[in-house]
Amino acid sequence: MKIAKRFGSFDFPKYDAYIFSGVWCISAASNCHPNALYLHTPMRILYDLRRHFLEKTNPVERFLIRRFIKHWLPKDQAYMRNFDVICANSENVRRRVMRYYGKNLLRKTIVVYTGIETKRYKFIREGDFYLSAARLDPLKRIDMIIAAFMKMPNRKLVIAGNGPDEQRLKRLAAGCKNITFLGSVNDKKLLKLYGTCKATIAANVDEDLGLIAIESHASGKPIAAIKEGGFLETVNSGNGVFFSSQDDIPRAIEKLERTKWDHKKIRKSAEQFDTAVFSGKIKKIIEEARADY
Repeated sequence: MKIAKRFGSFDFPKYDAYIFSGVWCISAASNCHPNALYLHTPMRILYDLRRHFLEKTNPVERFLIRRFIKHWLPKDQAYMRNFDVICANSENVRRRVMRYYGKNLLRKTIVVYTGIETKRYKFIREGDFYLSAARLDPLKRIDMIIAAFMKMPNRKLVIAGNGPDEQRLKRLAAGCKNITFLGSVNDKKLLKLYGTCKATIAANVDEDLGLIAIESHASGKPIAAIKEGGFLETVNSGNGVFFSSQDDIPRAIEKLERTKWDHKKIRKSAEQFDTAVFSGKIKKIIEEARADY
């Protein structure tokens, strides 16, 4: 909170426009116009995931979290009103703006999908394993995926990444020869995993957008994704399948394996998420904000 206070009192140099992205920096918006906020999501501990964070903590932590929420929630509401334009990274996040900030901020909000360098991703071959590349965190629900693959011993699951849920997930998968944990991998290794897997799989809780789907598609690979959140905006019948629960994963996998996928068409579906498209939209928004200010 001291960081936010410093941002709010800092005397920024004069620029043609200001672009914000983050949490604490929003306190400086009142001094910097014209401006735009690139919004990945409203702070989830304050809003949609408040209960999740409170329930997983001990009494002392819950007390501190409640104190933080009581202090920061009104500030967050006030600081957000200082933006000229809000660029939500998905329609899902734009709906959260309406839900938590109301119609006035919704009118300022434009969807600008997060960009990736699609040229870095390549289709190498169709492999024999499914890839989970999410952080090992309870909100990614990798335990749901593991439980499903425990019942499909003839299908391989490779889990790349680390996080606070790592040890619990490894205990859950203990003895399952078809499930492999790679731990944290570098970019080169991750690109190779995308390029050589059969498909990716993700069960993230109401994901803001879901980069794993976009990165999978840029690699020419379909995804099996939970039917919620940002995945509803990136996944369709031409580049993936949906599942609705843990018990529904085997059906989705069977459907994925019965489908004849065109990796070139899948790659093309990722083009709208390229960094060139992203930067072009941001530039146009800033130019319009400057003209209106």
